[in-house]
Amino acid sequence: MKDTNIIWLVLLLMMIGCKKNVSLENENVIIVNVTKDEYPHKDIILQDFMEIEYVALDSSDDFLCQGHILAVGEKFIVVRNDIQDGDIFLFDRKKGNGIKKINRKGNGNEEYVIAYNAVLDEDNEELFINDVMQNKIIVYDLFGNYKRHFLGSEKARINQIYNFDKEKLICKIEDDNTTTLGKSTFMLISKQNGEVAIETAISYKERKTMKIADGENLLMFYSYPSILYFQDQWIFSEISSDTVFKFSPERDLTPIMIKSPSIQSMIPETFLFPKIFTNQYCFIEKVKKETNFSTTNLIYDRKEKKLYEYVLYNRDYSNAQKINMADIGILNGEVIFYQRIEAYELVNAYNNGNLKGTLKNIAARLNEESNPIIMLVKEKL
Repeated sequence: MKDTNIIWLVLLLMMIGCKKNVSLENENVIIVNVTKDEYPHKDIILQDFMEIEYVALDSSDDFLCQGHILAVGEKFIVVRNDIQDGDIFLFDRKKGNGIKKINRKGNGNEEYVIAYNAVLDEDNEELFINDVMQNKIIVYDLFGNYKRHFLGSEKARINQIYNFDKEKLICKIEDDNTTTLGKSTFMLISKQNGEVAIETAISYKERKTMKIADGENLLMFYSYPSILYFQDQWIFSEISSDTVFKFSPERDLTPIMIKSPSIQSMIPETFLFPKIFTNQYCFIEKVKKETNFSTTNLIYDRKEKKLYEYVLYNRDYSNAQKINMADIGILNGEVIFYQRIEAYELVNAYNNGNLKGTLKNIAARLNEESNPIIMLVKEKL
């Protein structure tokens, strides 16, 4: 795999050298030059290519929460609090009614210290909690009853988990001891016992980090997605590598995007994160590691085969409300990304006459202390 990556890199960089500021899709590989300071601008309306579903979460006393989304299924939405107090809430997906509140916080075998992320398996009526502090995955039923758990490797921790199919999870493995030569590992593991079914990796020359530190003091950390999902394809990225790969149902790794120049030659580094893929657009975030992390929102138009800097708007606001695409994650096969909208923001927008349609009707029933509204976004068929 390492030799294959090097061959791809050499060939693609040769193509880049033939044309300046290349941002083209060549045989399904998108090449992005991150050294540009300016890109053409494009305004995009979310409703032009996406469908939006708003869910007003039950704000009764037992279900008051901060609305940090862990998982979304066909029937349920699972959220927790930002403060990691152990509370996990299940809400009805369609009506937003509170279903169950779970708290199994602790240090025991049946408990979690931190619910970092989660997988909702509605077919088996199970909830998988990824506790990165204890490097284990704990499985509960949807009433919060303990069923089983399994541990990560002694040398590496399970960083991200997602639902792959009825029998397996897909996950990213993080090796904190890797400092120079290394690889980023992705695995398919059994939902029953955590046994590895398939393992693949992205190799790199020298490890890069998204941390800014002063000696041993961490000043800033930038969180980024390493696994995305689009139309039965899983997309893997590693910040220490220039290539983004597609992981097919046949278990092949195929390059779909490459950054130029190489991250290994840049000081300060400029990273490239694929964030959302649709039939027409690839949403990408360019991040420069300086005294802070300066970001540029880019979009690749597949039809035009051209790269833009973009602003995304929600038409349900009459004052051209911009969409923050920071809240993304693999929720299920239909939902592409989500946004948590704070109740007080909607109340203010409603009082100022800046809302329309369904969102206006929802805001009319809120007060500033209500639970957040969850916006779920899926691609139009």
